Amino acid sequence: MHQRFKDRVQFVAVYVREAHPTDGWRMESNDRAGISLSQPKELLERVGVAQQCCAALEITMPMVVDEMNDRVGHAYSGMPDRLYLLDKNSNVVYKGGRGPFGFKVGELEQAVLLHLLDQPVSAPVTAPAPKLQGCLPILSDDEAWRRLPALEKGTRQPLPTWARALAATMPRTTAAMLELDALHHEHSPLPPGLRAKMRWVAAHANGCVYSEAVAAADLRRAGIVGADIEKLAGEFRGLPDVERAALLFARKLTLAASTVTDAEMTCLRDCYGDWQVVAMVLLVSYANFEDRLFLSLGVAPEASDPPRPLDVRFARDPSLNRHVQAPARKPPDDMARSGPSRITDQEWLARSYSELQQALDLQRERSPRIRVPTWEEVLRGLPPGAPANRPLRIRWSLVCLGYQPELAAGWSACTRAFGEEARQDRVFEESLFWVVTRTLNCFY
Repeated sequence: MHQRFKDRVQFVAVYVREAHPTDGWRMESNDRAGISLSQPKELLERVGVAQQCCAALEITMPMVVDEMNDRVGHAYSGMPDRLYLLDKNSNVVYKGGRGPFGFKVGELEQAVLLHLLDQPVSAPVTAPAPKLQGCLPILSDDEAWRRLPALEKGTRQPLPTWARALAATMPRTTAAMLELDALHHEHSPLPPGLRAKMRWVAAHANGCVYSEAVAAADLRRAGIVGADIEKLAGEFRGLPDVERAALLFARKLTLAASTVTDAEMTCLRDCYGDWQVVAMVLLVSYANFEDRLFLSLGVAPEASDPPRPLDVRFARDPSLNRHVQAPARKPPDDMARSGPSRITDQEWLARSYSELQQALDLQRERSPRIRVPTWEEVLRGLPPGAPANRPLRIRWSLVCLGYQPELAAGWSACTRAFGEEARQDRVFEESLFWVVTRTLNCFY
């Protein structure tokens, strides 16, 4: 993080008292690592230990040493270690928990990014959105259509830029996304104006110019233009309370989903009903997925007004698409098969694992914010072609399919197609999943 942000953020490590000296709370893990230090009795001795720390860990950021009266350590309650972010006026922007279990670098990085985004810019940003720089070819419409599965419904029309970028490598996933895009635009149970406003708010919060342009086109089709669109960047004053609640929810779900409260969800349910609230969650979730995809690919908006989503349906038989040749998964090598089958670090098992289980137990004891339908209820509303060969027990799937079967089935079609085409290494895939959910503070 220091290397990444050092031109915009000043990093300082403050060395305080030894947390586990040999003449105090001695740790076996320190002994195994060759760390054997008594508590320094004077400042020069403490400075010497800090210098050993810098050398051993190859620390590149500046390190300062607390006085022997531990003034800084006490003021920041920094024992044994703690992360802070201060603004230019020395106000605390972020305070992590006490280490080691509260020492979460991912949280600090998120706080740094959000704080930097909140800073005013000296001049308006007028540079165009970056275009793809050779990482993915943008196919012509004809070539992209040749890569996609055969059409069962609809006719060939100009494809959006993102679809022409993805069709070469993931044609079936692209086809499923095109279908889901049409579902959210043309067949959402939300009123067109509200749906477009929520989509624009999510795109604006993510800084995704491409999605903003698409949502603005939908707003104009719904009769919302000019100054009314500009108001969506503020606090939505002047809008009806019911609509304002939905837009504030879309923004909060985008920027800090873990902070949405039970009271906010109850308010939405009272205003819109369960089936529309689930549609809102699915809309904003898909919006955030799209925005991250477009931003990472560097997709620039179309030169003209973005076209309407394609009302098409593609063939489901993968054999009809001759261009898909997914590589076989590489089996684990002998080293992977002979690796440890269980974790033996007793300190981790005694603390981190138990804390995780306690958090999960607390979550299980909570009452859900929305009633979870039974599988029998879900089965009665499934759209044609949706997998129904075995009962579902996953609760978020039951909620999504129970209240919005078409939107949920469309998303599942995307994930299934991606899983079949990507064939990612499972360890790599689960590691990415851990990073994302940990960053979002998602207990699941």
